[in-house]
Amino acid sequence: MPIQGGQILLPSAVIAEVTYYIPPEQVQDSPPDWFLGIIPWRHQQVPLLSLERIFSLPDEMAPTTAKLRTVVLYGLDSVAQLPFYAFIANEIPRTINITENNLTVSKMEVKPGLMFTVNLTKEEVAWVPDMTYLENLLRKSTLNMA
Repeated sequence: MPIQGGQILLPSAVIAEVTYYIPPEQVQDSPPDWFLGIIPWRHQQVPLLSLERIFSLPDEMAPTTAKLRTVVLYGLDSVAQLPFYAFIANEIPRTINITENNLTVSKMEVKPGLMFTVNLTKEEVAWVPDMTYLENLLRKSTLNMA
């Protein structure tokens, strides 16, 4: 999944849907900078996160809105409290098959919220996010999501 400053690697089982860019609705409270707002998705209110801000990735020029995609993820830890949450991808994500043979853990520094980096090829690196970390951020925040 291409995001600003890099790409992340997610199992397809955690992805509920990849859809066109949905602009977030702002919340009334003073949210953390990583909380972009709420998006309407399938008659639900879904929190939208900035992975770039959570992972302290460099800010790069965002592509045009036409290329952006909203990626909706299943909540894994507290499904009743947080059934879905979302982030923005810079382009349409691609599916790749990963095997032990083509997967090596990078020696690069791991950032908070990222479990590790993965060398997909000699030139291509992806981060594997800690989904529990992301969900805990959302649960611990005192956001008024109504």
